[in-house]
Amino acid sequence: MFASFFSEPPTVVVSQIPPTEHETWMPAEDFEMCGSLNIDLDLLKKNVATNISKGFQQIAPHPTNEVEAMIVGGGPSLREYIQEIKSLRRQGVKLITLNNAYQYCIDAGVMPSAMVMVDARPFNARFVENIIPDCKYFIASQCDPTVFDKLPKDRTYIWHTSAEEISDILATEYANWYPVPGGSTVLLRALPLFRMLGFKRFHIFGCDSCLEDGSHHAYEQQENDDQMVIPVRVGGKVFHCNPWMVSQAKEFIDLIACMGDVMELEIYGGLLRQILETGASRADLEEI
Repeated sequence: MFASFFSEPPTVVVSQIPPTEHETWMPAEDFEMCGSLNIDLDLLKKNVATNISKGFQQIAPHPTNEVEAMIVGGGPSLREYIQEIKSLRRQGVKLITLNNAYQYCIDAGVMPSAMVMVDARPFNARFVENIIPDCKYFIASQCDPTVFDKLPKDRTYIWHTSAEEISDILATEYANWYPVPGGSTVLLRALPLFRMLGFKRFHIFGCDSCLEDGSHHAYEQQENDDQMVIPVRVGGKVFHCNPWMVSQAKEFIDLIACMGDVMELEIYGGLLRQILETGASRADLEEI
């Protein structure tokens, strides 16, 4: 099903809720952290209806494996850790890139194993202008249809958020599907997504959830310019964050509370590393 990216074959599934042998997965209604939409709901529904009609293969649960993977976002610390990412890639660690971290890694000479996107805004289509051999593309059904138009069908896999608003639309095309729960950012969906696909050991780079020297990304991304900056204190350290970063940090704490016992995480840099190292709760995250 997922060919060379996965170390084990998929299980056969016959219902919307995964079978009991996937004990580390859970029904979406048991774990959902909804963030606010950044496009109109009617447009999102239209995107889903269009994309599911194109015949892309859906994701489905896989048995747990021992393969290490990196999840790489575009946070400013990515610049600091790119050599470590290259080293891990040479050791055979899978490289899962989020949004435009995909192109950043390609430009740095390290080839992604996978690329993940969930944001439905049209500008995200530019993140997949450069299609590379052997990479697999995991694109949410709510993404702008122009994203799917650019991608190779044999290496692109569609997945669905667990939002109730799209369930009726999915039912028009599929007898079965596996909604991916999580939070309001691509990181908070990628972790549950790849846990569903059998991975449990993750190195996380460039998912800082904070600014560094005023930078919100390791590269230019004008859509995130000129946002409000909020100081946040965790474990005695102060981090400067845009509002979406604060939301991500809070939802990351929720995700760890729900799934921390079925994943092994090593986070490199930023506010999320501080949260993991200090075992912070929502109450420990203080907005100044």
